[in-house]
Amino acid sequence: MSPRRALIFGASGITGWSLVQEALTYPTPTTFDGVIGLTNRPLTKAEALLPDDERLFLYSGINLSAGVDAVEAGMERIPGIEGVTHVYFGAYTGHGTGFEGIKRSNVEILRNAVLAVEKLCPYLQFWTLQTGGKACPTTLSFLPFHYWYGFEFADKIGVPNTPIKESTPRIPEPYASNIMYYAQFDLLDRLSKGKNWSFAEVRPDGVVCISPPSNPAPPANIPHQSGFVPSNNAMNLAQSLALFLSFHASRVPRGTHVSYPGPLSAYTARHSDTSQSRLARFHIFASLHPGATAGQSFNVGDEDAGTSWAEKWPLLAAEFGLVGDGPSADPSAPPLNIQEYMEEHRGEWRAWVAQQGLKKGALEGTDFGFLTMFMGRAVFGREYDLSKARGNGWEERGVAVEGYLEAFRLMRRVGIISA
Repeated sequence: MSPRRALIFGASGITGWSLVQEALTYPTPTTFDGVIGLTNRPLTKAEALLPDDERLFLYSGINLSAGVDAVEAGMERIPGIEGVTHVYFGAYTGHGTGFEGIKRSNVEILRNAVLAVEKLCPYLQFWTLQTGGKACPTTLSFLPFHYWYGFEFADKIGVPNTPIKESTPRIPEPYASNIMYYAQFDLLDRLSKGKNWSFAEVRPDGVVCISPPSNPAPPANIPHQSGFVPSNNAMNLAQSLALFLSFHASRVPRGTHVSYPGPLSAYTARHSDTSQSRLARFHIFASLHPGATAGQSFNVGDEDAGTSWAEKWPLLAAEFGLVGDGPSADPSAPPLNIQEYMEEHRGEWRAWVAQQGLKKGALEGTDFGFLTMFMGRAVFGREYDLSKARGNGWEERGVAVEGYLEAFRLMRRVGIISA
């Protein structure tokens, strides 16, 4: 069998970090003879809490927005780059104004990456692109979502029938022009025509992961399957939720009831969470089965039937000694607003961190507005149909709430939330 070498763009991100981990062992420890991770800022294996594996290399300083020539020049210095066979693209930029600006900048970085890789990697076989849902992490005053299925325009065009299939048509104009993932998919489709490489698109919904403050000390015996990212991220639901519940639990008696922070429609709506490591493994699975996946798109999730906050909220609250209730039955009572609650008590953050002996920076690096919006505005069912991936041999399953609970427990071990 010919050697395989993995190249991961965005190796410090939610999926990229897990791809680095999984490529060292999945599906076997010898699947790839080398794993190259690219990050924006300098990052060591120890800082990223990655194993000291001689096959793993991290490189930084390659600006994908700088043009093809600059990207090629930066990548050319990487030893072994010519042996890359499989590329996993998890890079994202929030540069640009509005939907159109962010779409344009993200299509540009993908194009620059592909053209540079084609010049430097003659053995290129496969490329995966992650779509699904993503938000601009720079501001919450304007949240340009880019869900493939157009959820951000649900109030104007409705939502697809559930469970949502990959064959669901693209949303109509003028809204379709706002979805950067359509343009990225079309770009890969054009660039791969007549080439020796192919690609697949991977569509998660919510991704369960955690991200500690920058440069934490590596904890002992981190479970390999746990979600972990060496930087804060606005879309990190597990961390923001854990910080809120941990902080709130420290201020109230044990057994205090806490209502779901959103309306009943959001509480009961089904969706498709997927764990960070399972998502990464599907990327690799798709790339190793080009006969079944080339040019195709795949939904991915933990549970075939999806999940709901009604199933998760009581169990998540109980992890902190709280009683998780559904939304308040009093129609005149506004739902709990997590962002407002945390801002109201911002003056207590530093003392709480010091009293609990926690790592500094996690609270300040978390955007509770995203959590508030995500739990309160997603008032419609959006669970995915996973039968296409299943039909191609992907059988991994999990229980969505366990991903959160496992992440919470790991956050306790590394001192992000209180015990």
